[in-house]
Parts: sequence; structure tokens; C-alpha cells
Amino acid sequence: MSRRIIRVFPRRTKATPDDALVRVGSPPGLFDEADEIHISVTFSWDMKAAEKLAAAWKHVAPVKIGGPATGEAGGDFVPGMYLKPGYVITSRGCPNACWFCSVRSREGDLRELPIVEGWNVLDDNLLACSRGHIENVFTMLHE
Repeated sequence: MSRRIIRVFPRRTKATPDDALVRVGSPPGLFDEADEIHISVTFSWDMKAAEKLAAAWKHVAPVKIGGPATGEAGGDFVPGMYLKPGYVITSRGCPNACWFCSVRSREGDLRELPIVEGWNVLDDNLLACSRGHIENVFTMLHE
């Protein structure tokens, strides 16, 4: 049985999904029902708005706040869940430890994810991946 997850975003960007289970910057409607509410926060300056949204949505279902602004590591990439279809992430993390960058401290060592269809690759460090992975990403993009 599939769980019904409403995804709430404090603001719309070009990458925000637009399916029927997405809400942007709004409290629940009269007929909103879900098993879980996921509030996805991309920008740190939206955390206060996310907390207000969490308070508004907590009466509908259990609420989880996540996303890049929280500093939590990203998990497996699920196409269309938090990014509009076409956007893909094929790796996370970094093999380097640059003092000015938070990718390694947030995501850990470089790890390659399964490649899914898309045309806008959002990896932090695609070129640090194995040659085979990079070639598979380019093949996916070519198709």
C-alpha cells in the first residue's frame, strides 16, 4: 500500500514539482488528507516559514522538515518527489575536504546513486565519480 505524502515547499522555484500532492507556501485546505507531510526547505532563509508551515500542517498528519537548508544528508534520489521531473541527482558527497565547502561535511564521501532518466543533472561532484558512472550519465542524457 502506498503512503499518501503531501510535500509542502515554502516557495516555488523552477525545480518545484507541480503534481496534485504539492503545496507551496500555504496552510492545509479543507479537504487535504495525507499519511505524512514533508516540508522541503531549499534555502536557509526559509526555515522560519517552514516551521510555521509545520505548525499549520501538524493537524493533518505527522510532519517532517527536510531539505538542503536543514543540513541533513540527502538520501536516495526519488524522481519527481522533491524536484520536478527532468531534474536528476546521480551522486552525493565529495572525495575532497575543502575548508570553504559544506558538501562533504553534510553528505560524506562521494557515493554514486542509480541513474534515472532526466535532462538537468544537479550533482555536486559528477566529475569526481567513476568514469563508468559519468559515461552512463552521458548516455542517459544522450537518449
